Amino acid sequence: FFISLFFLIPLMYFSMGGMISLPQPSEKISYTLQAVLTFIIVCVNFRFFSNGTRALVKRVPNMDTLVTLGSAVSFLYSFVLTILCYANKLHHAHMFYESAAMILTLVTLGKWLEEKSAKKTGEEIEKLIRMMPDTVTVEENGERKIRSYSELQQGDIIVVKQGDFIPVDGVVIDGVGAIDRAAVTGESLPVEVTVGSMVTGADIVKNGFLKIKAEKVGKETTLSQIVKMVKEAGASKAPIQKIADKISGIFVPAVTFLAALTFFIWYLISGDISKSANFAISVLVISCPCSLGLATPVAVMAATGRGMSLGILFKDAEALQKAEKINCVLLDKTATLTIGTPAVTDFEPLVKDEERALKIAANIEKQSNHPIADCILSYAESKIGPTELVLDEYFYQTGKGSIAIVDGEKYYLGNTKLLPQTLKKQAKGIEEKHAEKGKTAVFLANDERLISVFVVADTIKENAKSSLERLKKQSLRTVMLTGDNEKVAKTVAKEVGIDDYFAEALPKNKAETVKRLQGVGGFVAMVGDGINDSPALKEADVGIAMGTGTDIAIDSADIVLISGNLDGVSEAIELSKAAVKNIKQNLFWAFFYNSVSIPVAAGVFAFTGIVLNPMIAAAAMSCSSLFVVGNALRLTRFHKKKQRKIQEKEQTNMTKILSIEGMMCPHCVMHVKKALEGLDGIISAEVDLSKNNATVTMNKEISDEIFSRAIEEAGYTVTEIK
Repeated sequence: FFISLFFLIPLMYFSMGGMISLPQPSEKISYTLQAVLTFIIVCVNFRFFSNGTRALVKRVPNMDTLVTLGSAVSFLYSFVLTILCYANKLHHAHMFYESAAMILTLVTLGKWLEEKSAKKTGEEIEKLIRMMPDTVTVEENGERKIRSYSELQQGDIIVVKQGDFIPVDGVVIDGVGAIDRAAVTGESLPVEVTVGSMVTGADIVKNGFLKIKAEKVGKETTLSQIVKMVKEAGASKAPIQKIADKISGIFVPAVTFLAALTFFIWYLISGDISKSANFAISVLVISCPCSLGLATPVAVMAATGRGMSLGILFKDAEALQKAEKINCVLLDKTATLTIGTPAVTDFEPLVKDEERALKIAANIEKQSNHPIADCILSYAESKIGPTELVLDEYFYQTGKGSIAIVDGEKYYLGNTKLLPQTLKKQAKGIEEKHAEKGKTAVFLANDERLISVFVVADTIKENAKSSLERLKKQSLRTVMLTGDNEKVAKTVAKEVGIDDYFAEALPKNKAETVKRLQGVGGFVAMVGDGINDSPALKEADVGIAMGTGTDIAIDSADIVLISGNLDGVSEAIELSKAAVKNIKQNLFWAFFYNSVSIPVAAGVFAFTGIVLNPMIAAAAMSCSSLFVVGNALRLTRFHKKKQRKIQEKEQTNMTKILSIEGMMCPHCVMHVKKALEGLDGIISAEVDLSKNNATVTMNKEISDEIFSRAIEEAGYTVTEIK
């Protein structure tokens, strides 16, 4: 564009300078200079001619074809007149060199701005790509080596420290730490990881030290797949774009015919070749379907780019367009509406010595690798910290629980089947009470009495209820599908406020439910995360996978919610509606512009003095393209006001910094963090081992005494609070 502009400025001087009495060379020299300068601009922008001609030969004329016709006709017509001037057969001819050059320069400007808009929508992707380190530390046979990121292989042991980016998808095999996943998932709070935890490329280690076994490297990583999906979505065509392409295929030959007709009619009316060519070239130039060609792809790129920044991945443009038609949302329960892992929701001590009960339970569960054992151990340690008791004996009974002897006394930890006969009746009543709510009761008892009850359940996601309310406000029907039993399904459905539910649903049942709803007019979105959801995800009109789910579910879906946040479902639908509305606005403007401008360019209103020359026509054509691009880029502001309001609300929160003594390792950091986040009113707690302090954000005033007590109960000391 700038090279074209450099040569266009002197060309404009020679072609139009005489109109404002600027000094000019002789007529022949002026025409020669104009021809040379225009030829240079034609060479600089020759891709329009090669692309336009190729499209014409293949009988699929496009916007480059019209640019080629408009510019080539202007140049060749003027060049013939220049030769006639040199042969002294013509004087004071009206040349169109500046029109030929101006058309190319202005269209190149439009292309440049289009390129900038595409780059703008890909900024989030570029940020992620730039996060990857050039070199990483790899451990081989106990020895650490520096290796290039590109040389990493599956199975390598990667060492990452505080402040490092995790370069691969893998599993933690050693160490404890907190990682920031905001770059990929949008989660605002750091996530604690330990041995066995899965981590993703571009996660940042906020504190701690980790050794990670690489499971996916290079193009296989989550980050690389995200980049690939976004690029494919930006390059793919929405169904509405295919309609625009067909129209363009008819539009180009129709405009060429109109231009030829305009030339002959004006030549018959005026007998003036120059005037006839002026109108014909103006028709070719002003009707260049740039705005028509840009209407859909720029909007798709802007919408998919904005979706990425919101944690929503549209795999292609068709998914982006289809989402706006959704009128029914099916949701899997486990790991979609619920967290997906069991947790202790209630603890009922039945004896006075609560701490002793928790200590015994924790040490019994340390011997087991059952998921329920893990959650009871985690709960007990969050209350009393790490404990060590010597078990005289321990054994596990499948389907019942664990039996251990501690200090010579026999203890039972499990369901009612494990308990002594004398305690079963009392325990049965407690078990049934919690079973009605879809929860599991785990009893700690000795031979004489029940000591405590741990109530375990897969807990509802924090924002599940508000997300479903948001979907209802969009007049969408919501249905829950689950393989769980009727009681659990009923409890969860009631708690989140869902319309209907189907319990004990196998994978084929879920797919059949999708078909059944489609048969009665439903345009169905299926939201899931597991392998068992894959058939339904494929069968649905729009499959939406949680980014925290299985690879098979993600591959089966049309849309991926990277962070697994349910709010993404309604945001995806809203963004789709905004994108389709934007595309329709762009197409309307493109057709309206051509409907009005072609008659003007053809000289229909010449009797009123309203005429256009090709140069003004080129400017008008570029303005229409800029309008379309500008309108599409409004999608990059989607929900920005809402985010700003949330940020402003967050800025009203209060912060305190606690100096803490006694923290020695990442385990200490985890205990302090849990103690602080367990307080009412705490939004987040960041614990820094290197500074021996904790930064706490809260939405209400909490006294220093409460903080000091919570830290002391965790086994540490607060020395100062700011």
